Amino acid sequence: MCHGYRPLLNALLVLLGVGAGAGDLEIVSAARAEPVLERVVLVQRHGVRAPTQSAPLLESWTARPWPVWPVASGELTDQGADVVALVADGIRAHYVERGLLPAKGCPGDALVVWADGRDERTRRSGQEMASRLAPGCSASAAFATPGARDPLFNSAEGACRFEPGPAGDALREAIGPGGKLAGATEPAIVDIFSILRPGTPAPDPAASRFEVHPYEIVLTGPLAVAADSGEIFLLEYAQGFARADVAWGAAPDAARFASWLGPRNRLSDLTRSLPYAAVRQGGAMARFMVESLAMETRLSSPAIGASAKLIALAGHDDNLSNMAGVFGADWTLPGQPDDTAPATAFALERWREPTNGDVWVRLTVFYAELEGMRALDPKSVHARSVVLPGCGGQACPLAQVRARVHALVPEACRG
Repeated sequence: MCHGYRPLLNALLVLLGVGAGAGDLEIVSAARAEPVLERVVLVQRHGVRAPTQSAPLLESWTARPWPVWPVASGELTDQGADVVALVADGIRAHYVERGLLPAKGCPGDALVVWADGRDERTRRSGQEMASRLAPGCSASAAFATPGARDPLFNSAEGACRFEPGPAGDALREAIGPGGKLAGATEPAIVDIFSILRPGTPAPDPAASRFEVHPYEIVLTGPLAVAADSGEIFLLEYAQGFARADVAWGAAPDAARFASWLGPRNRLSDLTRSLPYAAVRQGGAMARFMVESLAMETRLSSPAIGASAKLIALAGHDDNLSNMAGVFGADWTLPGQPDDTAPATAFALERWREPTNGDVWVRLTVFYAELEGMRALDPKSVHARSVVLPGCGGQACPLAQVRARVHALVPEACRG
């Protein structure tokens, strides 16, 4: 070392609270070392779509005329594609800042986008996501056979099934004392029915029931109708329908949805995030995520090579709820009443400590506020850190997260 620099270096070490010595340069380097983001695996819900319910079913809920959508049932709208782009732009900016994606140029094999090929809305959302994560690079989303079920997005099939006894017991335990399926959402259910059927007494929320089917838990009655209606009202608002047409004029602004989405979030908690259901429907996806974070290569579709840095899945709200249940995560989204709103993304991140090589997992949820979805406002997109349970903080050792998933997911549901 040039002796002329030592006084300056020693002064810097004093300011840093580090003692000077023969290895002082290495100490300074270590003090400045930051965790390195090495890989991210995420699943993003598709964008705003038309209602999936049939016309006869919607007519059975209300005699009022529903707004006419510009696309067929269940399909992604142009506004919905723009909402996916809005959040994907935020995701890209977030990971460019953290050095995962290049600020300029194309990521090449570092980006993998795989969509659920079953539905038009996921295929198109996946393509929109690929284009925005790698702008100007002709990136594309891959998927399996169009219209066919992809077990990565729902592993409940064959031997991976719901058993009435254990499923019912798990659901009743989640409902808790009193056995009220609707729970605290009863006032919201009554409110929604006053909009669906003005001047008519609302059905008793206690009339809600559940049924265990081979591959899902289904809620019926007032809770189910209110949950689906509340989501449709939110989709109308996010789509940009005239305010007079959103819930037939009952939603002058986004604040009105705070209670209306309560039944939908309750339904998701009881039928999708419920660990019994989540590990059966989301077991294959959860294992895919932790194995990808462990830097394992994958030859079957979607193929994952060693150079992959951002692996993005284009899926459904069910997938977000399933992952919440498997990983034990829980979140609320300020400004967004739907916990699994259109274009919301659940992202698991692999971070490595350069000083000792330890590998940690962090969870980030990306979303857009409801008012921002309607206005396509980039300022409404947020990255929200979510604590993973059992780790005493926001980061968990990868080995611990992986062991949790492997222990929870039944052998028949591993994909």
